[in-house]
Amino acid sequence: MVAPEDLSDLLADPYRVACPSGHTALKPATTTPSAYCRSCRESYHASELVDRRTDPDLCKPYRNGKD
Repeated sequence: MVAPEDLSDLLADPYRVACPSGHTALKPATTTPSAYCRSCRESYHASELVDRRTDPDLCKPYRNGKD
C-alpha cells in the first residue's frame, strides 16, 4: 500500500510502485492521489498501489514460497 502523500515521490523512482497486477507502467494523475496503469488501462488510488521495495511479493501472490 502506498500513502497518498508519498505517491508522487515514489513514482519518481522507476519500477518502485506497481499496480495490483504487478505492472509498473504507471502515470501519476495530476489532481488526485492515483495513477493510471498503461498495461491494465485502469486507474488505481494510491491505497491500491504496491511499494515494491517494502512489499515486493504483495502484487504477485503466486510467487510466495518460490525461490
